Amino acid sequence: MNIWIVSREYNGIAEAGGVKNVTCSLAENLVRLGQLVTLFIPLYGCTNLSGLQEYRCIWHHPVVVRVQGRHVIVTFCRGVLNGVEIVFVCNRAFSDKKAVYTYTKEEELKNPRHRKGSGHEDAAFLNTLFQKAVAAYGETCVQDESPDIIHCQDATTAFIPSFVAAATQSSSKLAAFYRNTRCLVTIHNAGAGYHHEFGSLDDAVSYTGLPREELAQGLCNGRVEPFLLAAGHACLTTVSPEYAQELMRPNDMTGGLSDALCRRHVTVTGITNGIDFARYDPADTAVSLLPYPFSPQDGDLDGKYRCRDVFLGDYASRACMAALGRSVEQHGYIDASGGADSVYIAYHGRVVTQKGIPVLVAAAERLLKKQVSAKFIFIGQGEPELERELVRLSESYPGSCVFFNGYDRALSRLCIAAADFAVFPSFFEPCGLEDFIAQVYGTIPVAHATGGLCKIIDEKTGFLYKENSADELFVLLYALTKVLAIGGRKTFAPMIRYAARYIREHYAWEHVAKDKYITLYRRLLGM
Repeated sequence: MNIWIVSREYNGIAEAGGVKNVTCSLAENLVRLGQLVTLFIPLYGCTNLSGLQEYRCIWHHPVVVRVQGRHVIVTFCRGVLNGVEIVFVCNRAFSDKKAVYTYTKEEELKNPRHRKGSGHEDAAFLNTLFQKAVAAYGETCVQDESPDIIHCQDATTAFIPSFVAAATQSSSKLAAFYRNTRCLVTIHNAGAGYHHEFGSLDDAVSYTGLPREELAQGLCNGRVEPFLLAAGHACLTTVSPEYAQELMRPNDMTGGLSDALCRRHVTVTGITNGIDFARYDPADTAVSLLPYPFSPQDGDLDGKYRCRDVFLGDYASRACMAALGRSVEQHGYIDASGGADSVYIAYHGRVVTQKGIPVLVAAAERLLKKQVSAKFIFIGQGEPELERELVRLSESYPGSCVFFNGYDRALSRLCIAAADFAVFPSFFEPCGLEDFIAQVYGTIPVAHATGGLCKIIDEKTGFLYKENSADELFVLLYALTKVLAIGGRKTFAPMIRYAARYIREHYAWEHVAKDKYITLYRRLLGM
């Protein structure tokens, strides 16, 4: 099959959230399974081209697309990364951006209106330009390059099925080019704030140029929702069966989208994301980026605790605070004088409300006030007010709490590998990769039983709690710290070993790509 994958982000090229990992792993595993895969992504100012092979800065001829009444010229360049053909959509609107979705500190210094962490003010233009350019790319191709499948990743690409459908009804070359193409849209996050919707029907008409009656099919509470519109022209999937069920029944987490999907009896197929174990393998320090190797699935955890010693001595101590020198700011520190009796609890991920940070802060503070042997490690970035809460917490309990504000891949992995438990109190979670990463590194996940986090098997591969409150999380963490402090490191060794083996056997991306996605693609094509 000839498969086009469309995404605003991709691992190793332009990174932002979890979509980058899913898109990259799916694409590379499809290639390994003998499929022809082309990824479409904008060329940003932050794009990393260093790993590409066969790079060409001029690829196919330019196209002209109309957005908001303007004719915009788009060019294409191309490279190959791990067997995946990468086609970059090029326009200054993208290349001026220093991050995928939000402004950076550098951009804020140049223009105070572009506050660090806030979304691009021309986001609707960027999304529309990218999607129309991908659809128009067919004008530059010959007929036998027609894709069998266009797999769109998240809301920023969910208008493509509508553009393709409009093309097939036209008299242009694209009508024949896309005649046999089938579209798939994967919902990575349907939470309010992640929809990239148009605020009104007039705005949607102005940006997209699609007929008003067509766009009206995507109306929800006065907004034009990409996922809802896509349901008329594409198969909708999401990243776990549990989250699919949540989307197909009314709930308060989707800003009305799930209610609309339910009313229209839209089916959403859940396929749990996998993990590319080889990208994280703790037995290979060149891959894991950790200072020492270890193998949880084989019961070898010596290197894990040596990694903890390095973390405590070289990264989290009070002496490191002024000299970290990385793309993160350190607040607070860990005093390692408690020795082996201390229990280390980590959170790594986005610092946003969805992830349950308020619940985590409240539970952690209660635990720290009890002066038990718990030490907290936080790393991430996101909502400024929640970042400030983590700064306050870390500075209020010197020696027991550290917050690394920012992102550094090696440090993030070391934080999670150094911990005993990793906490995920998300209010909702489509799938979750961080719990997989924790299990790969011999760290036991403790999570709210929602969405994709339900893939954790309670008391076998981790711990789940049902009511997402600070009280319930505190009680669970307090019990776990007591058990570990009394029983020592060997207490949870069987669980650590079983979890590492289980995810490797059941959630490897090669199995997900072959058994789930290729099977679905073939069904859509009637094969």
